[in-house]
Amino acid sequence: MISRAQHLQALIFDDPVEAAERALGWVRARLLFRECQLGRRVTALGTVRVVAKGRITLDDSVSFAGGMIPTELICHRGGLLQIGAGSVFNYGASIEAHEVVRLGQRCMVASMVRVADRAQGTTAPIVVGDDVWLAHGAILEPGVTIGDRSVISAGSVVTQNVPPDSLAVGNPARCLTLSLAASAASHRMAR
Repeated sequence: MISRAQHLQALIFDDPVEAAERALGWVRARLLFRECQLGRRVTALGTVRVVAKGRITLDDSVSFAGGMIPTELICHRGGLLQIGAGSVFNYGASIEAHEVVRLGQRCMVASMVRVADRAQGTTAPIVVGDDVWLAHGAILEPGVTIGDRSVISAGSVVTQNVPPDSLAVGNPARCLTLSLAASAASHRMAR
């Protein structure tokens, strides 16, 4: 088993550019998220606009990619914005919490995604499960819950809950649920 120092030394000698990018991302995250509760190894390779009037929590290994449009994390007074470990954000995503927005572990948030728990005078919590992919331009409306391992298709507008292991498509989004067991059973019947 190699130590952390040995791993870092190997990274520096094998790929000094990657080592420098990681270090810069870590330093940038410490500056950008200084008013937030941070886990270990949080990195920001691009610009992130942070408004932390409420409580923002970023768990271990959350990362923000660089790009032409800044990502924004906005938490209003009395609100909670919580992002689970290992979640990844592309450029231009916007997450806004007036009350509560929770993203689970290992979520992938593509560019131009909008998640806000207040719209048109309605405020309600948004909960996103673990291993969820929010594709380019997806919009989550107040009060929705997205189940674990679901995918929200590009450009979809989610106005109702999405069960686990589902694909949500369209405006308003409709869910397609297909479990592996049902898929295997239908495949056997087709033979």
